[in-house]
Amino acid sequence: MFNSGQRAQALRKNLIKDGKYLLAKIGGAGQDPGERKVLTDYFRFKDYIDKPSWANSSEKEKRSEKYLGLDENGFKKTEFQNPTYSASYSLKRNLREFSKVFTMQVAGCNYVCNYCFVPRELNSGSEKYGRFFSAEEIVDEFLKIKEQSETPMNVIRISGGECMIVPELIVDVYEEMMKKSPDSYLWVDINLSTLEIIKNQKKPLQKVLSQKNVGVVGCFKGTAKEDFSIITGAEEKFYQEQFETAKLLIDLGADFYAYVPAYVYDENLAEEKLEGFLLELQKINKNLPLRLEMLKIENFPAAKINFELAKKEGRAIPNTSQKLIFDLWYNKLLPKYYLKSDLKKFCCEIEL
Repeated sequence: MFNSGQRAQALRKNLIKDGKYLLAKIGGAGQDPGERKVLTDYFRFKDYIDKPSWANSSEKEKRSEKYLGLDENGFKKTEFQNPTYSASYSLKRNLREFSKVFTMQVAGCNYVCNYCFVPRELNSGSEKYGRFFSAEEIVDEFLKIKEQSETPMNVIRISGGECMIVPELIVDVYEEMMKKSPDSYLWVDINLSTLEIIKNQKKPLQKVLSQKNVGVVGCFKGTAKEDFSIITGAEEKFYQEQFETAKLLIDLGADFYAYVPAYVYDENLAEEKLEGFLLELQKINKNLPLRLEMLKIENFPAAKINFELAKKEGRAIPNTSQKLIFDLWYNKLLPKYYLKSDLKKFCCEIEL
């Protein structure tokens, strides 16, 4: 197992150069969401809620209980509420304006998660698998694609890899977006692994993350320190740092949300681990568990390769049913700690 903090610092040297940032070449990489959604070699889009029933329903219906809870298969009816609901709620605009999202991936990550849908080489920080872009180039590409899009595209999403290895990218893209497309929304995906880097960039980050047209989601890697280490390949001691990072981001004024993969090692301890995780989240903020979405992990092409690589390293995927994890979290644990009225709200409606 490795030191994820040291890996982040080493990658940082490769991901930023002369005010430009290394983005992954995702075209032809065989990762989700598939080639049909790749716009260019370096940018793709994601329809966060692409169900025809959702698109064709009224605005009132979209905000109703109809799209909350688990479906007949035991998974979320609306798998990803964010950033669609977060942007709409914060900016008081129509949900459909924010369902199609322009996405880029920073070409480096300090974890090697066993379920990751991104090929490892794209997260290596090597220019062989990416290209440097300025914030101006990124936003200009967004505006070009936005103009060509048949459906609304008003969200820029910075993902990875791990974009908080180079938080300057977030600041620069936001400033450029506000110059050229101030009615747009910035969504940031992070893995909560870069506490020291964030501390060093606190002031500029606070100016951006506290804005109404910015949202942040942090992905917790597992619900116990031993599971975290198996999932990420990082030392167990870095498990707790995730919670410290989440707290710092909330303190900086971020509109903060969370994910966790529906992976728990040892089915007999699943409920115990999930409840312990919930209580850790409550130490940060009593309502944070209500802003967390459980992630169903899919067997995407690159993910299958990563599954096998991790298995060879002794970090195999757990046998525990993901459906069981969803059931425990949404049908047993959340109702144990929260009122029914809170459980009938979308994540963005929950106050921190």
